[in-house]
Amino acid sequence: MIDTSQQVGDLRARRRNATRIEIQQAALELFEENGFEATTVDEIAAAAGVSPRTFFRYFPTKEECVLFDLYGFDEALEACLRAVDPEHFALADIESAYRAVIAGFDDQRSEVAANFKRIQKLVLATPALSRAALGRYTDKSRQLPDLLGTGTSARSRVHIRMVIEIANLEVQCAFEEWAESDDTAEDEPGHELLAIYDDVCARMRTL
Repeated sequence: MIDTSQQVGDLRARRRNATRIEIQQAALELFEENGFEATTVDEIAAAAGVSPRTFFRYFPTKEECVLFDLYGFDEALEACLRAVDPEHFALADIESAYRAVIAGFDDQRSEVAANFKRIQKLVLATPALSRAALGRYTDKSRQLPDLLGTGTSARSRVHIRMVIEIANLEVQCAFEEWAESDDTAEDEPGHELLAIYDDVCARMRTL
């Protein structure tokens, strides 16, 4: 017997995600054309064909409509945290989880990769977005240890936060290096995001 409630739920989730993407794409075009600061939520909503009220149902701020995690990094990090013994949580665990996400869309010619790079270029060029991205990473590193419950020692929670912050710094540096790379060289070995990420992780271990 087909579970119609599950199908309806999946359809609604897909529609919500499609609306988020439509809003994001409208925002990206306006930010690139007019600048982040000069663009209003009302303008983004109009370009996306939704009301300002609908915009705020999906995103609390202009920054979040660019920075929301469409690609699965947050989900991968949470799954990793739940799967690993807190007492033996290591940087390599998150690196492996992030690497799997990057490998899933690292075809430089794909629409997903092109959109992701477009976002990273905008973040890098926009101080308000750069600050918001940094704040988002910091908030995650503070909140995620709470997933482990109250039975985890204070030392383990601090250790986990430290590991998450280092892992997030690695991925931020990889995004920045990739966004600044020459688009004409993307097909050359070493210019793919995955290769850059692996190199950043290796360099981190030499510090």
